[in-house]
Amino acid sequence: MKKTKCSILIFFLAFSFAFAQSNLKEQLSAHVYYLSDDRLEGRATGSQGEQLALDYISTYFKEYGIAPHGTDGFVQSFDFSLGKKAGVNNAMMVNTTLLELIKDYFPLNYSGNGSVIANAVDVGFGIHAPGFYDNYEGKQDLKGKVFVIHLSSPDGIHPHSKYLNYTDYQTRIKTAQSFGAAAVVFYNDDKNLDSPKFDLTMNVKEFDIPVVFLTKNNIRNGDLIKIVVDLNPEERTGHNVIAYLDNNAASTVVIGAHYDHLGWGESGSLYRGDPAIHNGADDNASGVSLMLELANAIREDGLKGNNYLFIAFSGEELGLYGSKSFIQNATIDTSKLNYMLNFDMVGRLDEENTMAVNGVGTSPIFKDKAQGISAGNIKVKTTDSGMGPSDHASFYLANKPVLHFYTGNNPDYHKPSDDAYLINFDGMVQVFDYTLALLKDLDDEGKLSFIPTKDENNRNAPKFSVTLGVVPDYMFDGEGLRIDGVTEGKPAYGAGIQTGDIIKKLGEIEITDMMAYMTALSKFQKGQQTKVQIFRNNTLIELDIQF
Repeated sequence: MKKTKCSILIFFLAFSFAFAQSNLKEQLSAHVYYLSDDRLEGRATGSQGEQLALDYISTYFKEYGIAPHGTDGFVQSFDFSLGKKAGVNNAMMVNTTLLELIKDYFPLNYSGNGSVIANAVDVGFGIHAPGFYDNYEGKQDLKGKVFVIHLSSPDGIHPHSKYLNYTDYQTRIKTAQSFGAAAVVFYNDDKNLDSPKFDLTMNVKEFDIPVVFLTKNNIRNGDLIKIVVDLNPEERTGHNVIAYLDNNAASTVVIGAHYDHLGWGESGSLYRGDPAIHNGADDNASGVSLMLELANAIREDGLKGNNYLFIAFSGEELGLYGSKSFIQNATIDTSKLNYMLNFDMVGRLDEENTMAVNGVGTSPIFKDKAQGISAGNIKVKTTDSGMGPSDHASFYLANKPVLHFYTGNNPDYHKPSDDAYLINFDGMVQVFDYTLALLKDLDDEGKLSFIPTKDENNRNAPKFSVTLGVVPDYMFDGEGLRIDGVTEGKPAYGAGIQTGDIIKKLGEIEITDMMAYMTALSKFQKGQQTKVQIFRNNTLIELDIQF
């Protein structure tokens, strides 16, 4: 009799588990299918599709009993500039022929505003490399003319081109300016080279002369060219969705996933056809769906060792705007923030059940914990670095331990074909089981310590043990490191460094980019002092800094 009762109990538990897993799969599927539906038009930041996704996520937080914790209910709004938009005064004329905007020509992001009337001069590929290859050799009277430049190179544009160092837009525009160009007109006759799209959303270095692309070259030497470029900053508002499970604990764990995508492919698309909705089922309806169900499970399972803050970030695809905004304007006390888990593209688990867990080096216990979880039958591939092109990077740069979960890239990445029917929902259940087990294992570990790591994307990145406590501006394209945020209580804050400052020198090392910055940090130990040079409001300032 006892054996019979035991058998019945085992059967009941197995049935209940199977039923729960089936329900979980159905719920994950429902989330992904809704968030990646054409009705949301790709969930571009600031769009109506973003609003529909926001409403959906908020509704489920309510249903799951997770309290709002934004600045307006569940919502935290943030403003940002997304490149430029074309004004009403753009015009181009070749001799007496008026060209049509977009169809015949369009300004590039690199363009400054202005009006030019001048004769055209063909400067070939616009390469100036004396002794190697020089399109400018022997050319006279170039000053004040409109330079016409072929986008390709003598051996085409490819990774092994001998001319690769001379053919990016900025180099060719800068060279043209040095020879006196009043404006630059690019064109493309190379069938093996994709022409640029009319896309002003990228934040790139702007030159002080008009720069346009001609869709079909109909300009000859000596033609009279009139160009008027009128571009204005494109201001947008994005919205994070934030919910909070308050357990009256001493520390708070952030669980996040970005819910924005590429809309109709306006920026970042790898698709080369006509405009089309980029639904982003894997990127990142999958991550949001997993976050929602983890929120429900954490509440139901009674994890009490931490408070839990759940954030659906927007603006990730455009430059981590949502997560950076949260770090700068947090709705919790960031000194009590324990660690952050980020789910980005977790819907394509492969046949070998392999999942990347990045950031295990950001806290001493992460690697052993991540590799010790058997739930979900997941094969874990770990990397140490806390950096990466997703929202966990904003938390890492604020000196918080982070983990990033990722089931791998796929052929549909940043294309209209990233649709829900391609998602491995059984695999998502496995990822759910693994991450919930990991959260349970971490829940009673208390406040975790933070360790800075090297950037795994660059194997030569130096190790460093100190930090300034700044959030870099990832969209900055000039020399130096522009600051997008300063953490209170850290060395940069104490030295008087401000948002918008550009770090030009740290100690004896010139800061040209992120790698130079990391190299400079590697030269110092905690307690040391040095000088930092910053560029602020067109003035070079030197400050004392204490690590």
